[in-house]
Amino acid sequence: MNIEKIFETRRFHLIAGLLIALAALLVYSNTFHASFHFDDTPQIVENYQIRNLDNLLDILKGQRGLTMATFAINYAIGGLNVVGYHIVNLAIHIMNGIMVYFLVFITLRGILGTDLKSTPKAKRIAIYTALLFAVHPIQTQAVTYIVQRMEILASMFMLIALLLFIKAVKTSMITLRIFLYGTIAVSYMLGFYSKEIAITLPALVFLYDYCFLAEGDFKKIMAHMPLYFVLLTMLAFFTTRTLTGLQETPGESASAGFSVQSITSNEYLFTQFNVLWTYLRLLILPINQNLDYDYPVAKSIFEFPTFLSFVGILLILISAFYLLTPYASRFTHYGRLIAFFILWFFIILSPTSSFIPIIDVIFEHRLYLASVGFFLLFSLAFDTIFERLGKSRNPE
Repeated sequence: MNIEKIFETRRFHLIAGLLIALAALLVYSNTFHASFHFDDTPQIVENYQIRNLDNLLDILKGQRGLTMATFAINYAIGGLNVVGYHIVNLAIHIMNGIMVYFLVFITLRGILGTDLKSTPKAKRIAIYTALLFAVHPIQTQAVTYIVQRMEILASMFMLIALLLFIKAVKTSMITLRIFLYGTIAVSYMLGFYSKEIAITLPALVFLYDYCFLAEGDFKKIMAHMPLYFVLLTMLAFFTTRTLTGLQETPGESASAGFSVQSITSNEYLFTQFNVLWTYLRLLILPINQNLDYDYPVAKSIFEFPTFLSFVGILLILISAFYLLTPYASRFTHYGRLIAFFILWFFIILSPTSSFIPIIDVIFEHRLYLASVGFFLLFSLAFDTIFERLGKSRNPE
């Protein structure tokens, strides 16, 4: 690619970033005065610890200490004026949208190559995906429900870590790679102390490595073992800390973990098969959204529609793993891309859609980062269909 094309691509990135920011700002422009709700009250309004920045070190030691520290800074600047809290949430969301754009663009460039014909396609799908991520109604809860800064902040650090990993693998400078590995570890820690969903980062990094960087070559993956060793060590620590934290409030007061008495592990797991389909329905048709669902609990895997939900999820996962095999490459050029973003969806949801009971079986904000997988696949299908329609109307 010549210098002119490099500048053209950079100019497009700038325009894309501005478009994402403007779209998000327009969509959320009427939410800056939305009041505190539900968990906002105990976590922010009635949390006197965040009212004094002298408590900052103690705040940071908490389970979600980094997010709580940002609330303390918000309070120090504007007290309980909700506008400041919403501005920060929206700013984080915009940054996440821009990083989604770059993640998709870089990934597609790796698949399609850097020639002049493939670059426009990578740009199109990246901007479609990022705009859907920025303005889709399913993100409303994560962005405007102030306390769910936890979700979007953890997502931000996960995206940072993944982009840094791509950069680290591609650089030939050993010192820079070591520095980037260290920064990835720090991002992992910051993500976890924003919200525990970041615990899934090592799985995403490994899967991305396998699909796009090492291209299925485990010898290349082994070259990145120093980072994996650090991430797995941190994962073990975070898992222990999370499970220990879930047991700190035993009995009926527990809201998550095996101490929850209102729902068993089996019932929670069976219910999640239905919840996952509800999530997919909300992504396709975002109507009847709700901040506080009264969702039916599945008592058996063989009841309707739980069994059908289970079979459907199983078939999707089998298809994804098949697309990772060498046999699938003869059928689709995008096999690993499709597989990665299908598994991305399930991996990110795994902490809240597994067998570990949580009193609230469904929350829309849990879809925040997972939704990128759906938006990418939708954008790819949309672009491919219209590309073929264009070719059929204008045959060469």
